Parts: sequence; structure tokens; C-alpha cells
Amino acid sequence: MRFWPVFLAFIVFAGGARADVLYHWTQPEGEELQSFRAVVEGPLCPLITVDATPRQMQRRAGPTSAFDNSVCTYESDRLVHAASLGERDFPLTPRDAQSILLIGDTGCRLKDGDPIQNCEIAEDWPFAQVADALAKMEADVAIHLGDYHYREMACPDPALCGSVYGDNWPSWEADFFRPAQVMLNAHPFVFVRGNREKCTRGWMGFLRHFSSEPMGEPLFCDNYYPPFVVGFEDLQLAVLDSSTRDRHHYTWDRYRAMRDQFLEVLPLIDRETWVLTHAPLWGVGTVDGDPDALVTLETIQREAFGDMMPRLVSAVLAGDLHYVQVISVSNHPLQLTFGNGGVELYSTPEGLHDGLPVGNGVAGDLFGYGGFGFGLVERGKPGSPVTLFDQNGAQVAGCEADLGADSCVMVTDEGE
Repeated sequence: MRFWPVFLAFIVFAGGARADVLYHWTQPEGEELQSFRAVVEGPLCPLITVDATPRQMQRRAGPTSAFDNSVCTYESDRLVHAASLGERDFPLTPRDAQSILLIGDTGCRLKDGDPIQNCEIAEDWPFAQVADALAKMEADVAIHLGDYHYREMACPDPALCGSVYGDNWPSWEADFFRPAQVMLNAHPFVFVRGNREKCTRGWMGFLRHFSSEPMGEPLFCDNYYPPFVVGFEDLQLAVLDSSTRDRHHYTWDRYRAMRDQFLEVLPLIDRETWVLTHAPLWGVGTVDGDPDALVTLETIQREAFGDMMPRLVSAVLAGDLHYVQVISVSNHPLQLTFGNGGVELYSTPEGLHDGLPVGNGVAGDLFGYGGFGFGLVERGKPGSPVTLFDQNGAQVAGCEADLGADSCVMVTDEGE
């Protein structure tokens, strides 16, 4: 008779917890693991069903005054066949990753002194469209290259951008989770910390939801979370933290921090590797929208480890700059920058340009695209195609990663 009440309690707890799930997603970890995560109402974590067996999720972060919910996790290997919370299925991390989606800089920009995006209309902030289109793509894994949270100040016109702002749950839900859930349902994601998630900005939301670091007691913000490597059968993703990047202030502590991170992952590299860092090593911007007034960007990472890349590093992936740039520099990995996921766009030299100054007097070949969208790299195909899509999922340009920026061509050019 003592078994029956316990069994009933189990059913009530599991059923009630499932109803409280707000959002869920999957993060690959290390070489063989994956983390199933969920945001749930209240302090209790639900049961997750893994290969038909109920398992208890663990609470990563509980309710606070700023975040009135909990973040729950369950870690598993990559051999499981199914994982779900009630009717909500988790995407599963494959052991091999041949097709990889790229997106970055997705939030709606509310910042003092800058133009305000209209967060209420897709024409001005199309992140929901981008997420929907990305979710429909066939891919093994996706990478978000940082900058999720842009609502830093009260909107001067709530009709345009609502009333939520700051590092809190209403702001994170509006800026990321609500428009992103469809793509989080579709693909496992590797998350890179952006400068919008540094210690003076939205660090708490990033730490609670996406960081691979444990939640400490007491909570504090670290300027540099330790680097980590996500491994697949023939590819490694080495993730560095460049969130404290500052294009205008070179400091030796930033230089040493970036160099130390690279030296930490360097011994782990044993197959083809992509280096993931929010701030790109190479980049070209325009001054006040003048396409002839080009300036090169931040130098710290180039000087810290740009000349230390082993041959196994084939690409550097970044966000931060609000456009797409594919840059080839002699004797360096290909640089892919995708910062066009929804935030207000910057101006970039469009199309293919040979011999542009891309940093420290170094010339490189650059292909630029200045519209909203995302990218897809298909390593399993000849040439490793890199496809650029707009916010509706229409192809706008294509490259071959093995051939570099010179191979890139706009879709309109291909039809001529």
C-alpha cells in the first residue's frame, strides 16, 4: 500500500512539471556529450524522457528577482535515440557534423545614442523570420556566434520597441527565446559569448542559459570564461571568449587573455578545427557608410594568436560586425563573419574585392554581403560550399570554403 501514494506523487509531479516548460534546447559538449536544457516556471525541474526512460533534470539556476523561473539540465552521451519533455522533442547531437548553420547578432538594438530598431515589425527586426528560415534547413548542428541581448535601455517609444529592457527574463525572452524557439527546436546549438553578454551588459542571462561553466555561489561575472572544444568525428570547434573586445582600446590584459585561451586549446587540436570567437580576427568596415572610406578593425586577437594557427585550423568563425564577410588572407585560415541575424546592419563592401586592407597593413580578398540572414557550410560536399541566405531562406550568394573568398559569387551574378 505504501507504493501507491508514491506512484501517484510521481505522476502528479511529472505531469505538472511538463506543463510548466517554457523553452528547451540542446547543446553539444566535449567530444561525446550533450546537454538538454529547459527554462521552466517555478523552482522544480521536470522529468525528461530519454530513450523511453524517465530521468530527473537538475536545476542549473533557480528563480531570482530578475529571472522568475528556473533553468534545468540533463547531460547524456550522444548515443541516445530520443529525448523529450512531454510532447516536446529535443534535437539530438550527431557524432558527425558535415552540415553546419551559422547565425549571429540577433537581438533588437536599443542603445543610447544609436538608432532605435522597431522591434515590432519584421522589416526592421527580422530575427523571427531568420529563425524560421534557419529551422527549415537540413543540418547537423548550428552555431550562434554571439550577441543575443540588445535591449539595454528603455525604449523612447514603446509602440516601436516595447517596454522591456535590461538583463532580466522579460528582456531575454523578447530579444531571443520567443523568436528563437523554432530554430532551437530544430537543431542542436553551440553558443558563443558576445560582447553584449560581457560583465557590464547581459552576462547573467548568458551564464544562466548557455554557458558551459557551472553556476557558482556566490554568483559573479568572469571577464573570460574558459575556452572549450566541442568535438565531432572529423571536426573540432574551439570556442574562445572575446566578449570584452573593444575596437578602440588596446590593452595588454586583453591580449594576454586571448593568447592564454588559444594556448589552452592548442594541445587539444588533433583534426580539422574551426576557431569560434565573437570578435573576428580580420575585418573591414566603412566610415559613415562611405564605401571608399575603409577602416580595418580590432587587432588584439590577430597579434595574440593569429600567427600561431596550426595547419589543422581551416577557418575562424565570428560575429560582432553586423554583416557577412568572407576573407582570405595568405597563409591564414578562412575568416567567416556572420553578424546579420537581425540586429541593425552595418555597411560593408558588397561583392568581391581583391587586395583590401584587412588589418595591420595586410591585404586580403573579401566578399561582403550587407543584408539580413544566415549561412550554411556543407563540409561533406566537394569544395565545402558556403551558402548565404537572406531572412526568408532564399540563397543570395555562394562560395567554396576550400577556394576562399575569390570563389564567392552573388546568385544574381550566377544567372547572368
